[in-house]
Amino acid sequence: MSSEQSDGEINLIALIEDLLAAKWVISGTTVTFSVLSVALILWMPPSFNGSLRVSSLTNQQMAAYKTLNSTPGISLPIYSGEALVGQTGVILKDDLFLAFENKIRQGLPIAAAHKLHDPDIINFSGTNIELAHKLAEIGQSYTFTVNKGSKNSGVLNFKTADPELAVAIIETALINITNEIREENLLAIAALSRSIETSLKFEVEEVDLQIRIALANYKNKKIARRALLKEHAAIARQLGNADGQAIASGTNAINVAVGQDQPLYVRGYKALEKEITLLDARDTGLAASPFIEGYIELAARKQALENDTRLARIKIGLAETPLINLEAFKAVNYEIGSINFKSSTNKAFIIGLSTVFGGLVSVIFVLIRNALEARRKPASA
Repeated sequence: MSSEQSDGEINLIALIEDLLAAKWVISGTTVTFSVLSVALILWMPPSFNGSLRVSSLTNQQMAAYKTLNSTPGISLPIYSGEALVGQTGVILKDDLFLAFENKIRQGLPIAAAHKLHDPDIINFSGTNIELAHKLAEIGQSYTFTVNKGSKNSGVLNFKTADPELAVAIIETALINITNEIREENLLAIAALSRSIETSLKFEVEEVDLQIRIALANYKNKKIARRALLKEHAAIARQLGNADGQAIASGTNAINVAVGQDQPLYVRGYKALEKEITLLDARDTGLAASPFIEGYIELAARKQALENDTRLARIKIGLAETPLINLEAFKAVNYEIGSINFKSSTNKAFIIGLSTVFGGLVSVIFVLIRNALEARRKPASA
C-alpha cells in the first residue's frame, strides 16, 4: 500500500471521526430544520386542488327530446340517398355540452357564485372597478379540460383554501349555468316557432295575393270576352245568322278568307248570347275560382299551408322534454358530491427536503469548521 493511499485512508477515517464527534451538532441542526419546516407548513394557509368530472347526456336521456327533434322543417334534414330519413334535431347533447363548456370558460357564472358566497368578495373594500377585475380573475382561474379523444366529457379544475365553500360556489355556479342554457334553448325554440308562424302567414298571404291577381285577370278577360261576344252577336243578328247555318259552307258575302280563323259571328247570335249568359252565371269570387288559371294548384298550396302541423308538433314535443321543468332539466351530467380535493401542499416532501437540507448544512458546517481548525494548528506550532 502506497503512502498516498495510507494518507487517504487516514483522512477518510479522520473525516468520519470528525462527523461522529459532531453528531450532536448535526442532529440538532437537522432536527431544527425539520421543526422549522413543520412550523412553516402549519403557518401556511391550506390550499387544495379541486376537480369535478362532467359528461354529456346519455342517449337514454336524449330520448326525451325525440318528438321535438323529429319535427320536420325545424332542423336540417337527414337523407339516405334521396330519401328523407329524419331530422338532425334542435336539442343535441353535443350542443348542450359545448354550451356548458363555453360558460365555464367565460367565468361569469363562477364569478357570480363567488359574489354570493365568498366572504372575501362579500366584504371587499375596494372600488367597483377593482371588484370587477378581481371577479374576472376568479372566473378565469377555473379551467375546463375536455378529455383527450372525447368531446363528450371533461374535468372542471380549480383551487381553493376552503373545500366546503368551494362546493357551495361550484353548486350555485353549475345550477345557474344549467338554468341559463335552459332559458337560451327555450328562447331559441320560441324564436323558431315565431319564425315558422311568420313564414306561414307570409306564404298564405302570398298565395291569397296570387289568387286575387289571378281572379282580377280572369275578371278582366271575362269583361273583354263578354264585350267581344256581345259585339259579334250583334253582327250575327244584323246578318240574320241565328245558328251559324247561313255561312256554314263559307260565303263571300261576309268576306271570310279561306284558311283564316273564322270570326265569332259565324257561330250565330244564339250561340254567342248563350256563351254570354254562361259567363254571367259564373259570377265572381269563389264561383269564378274554378275558371282561374292555376287555381287548383294555388288552392292546394294554401290548404297545405293552413294545415301545417309544425307549430302544433313543436308545442307537443316541447311539452315532452325536460326543458319545461326547471328541476328536471340537465345540460350535462355531474355529481356535486363527487368533487375531488387534493392538498396542493406536499407536506411530506417539504419536511423531507428540509430535513435533508438541514443535515447537509450541518455536515458542511462541521467539515469547514474542522478544516479551518486543522489549518490553524500548524501555524500555531
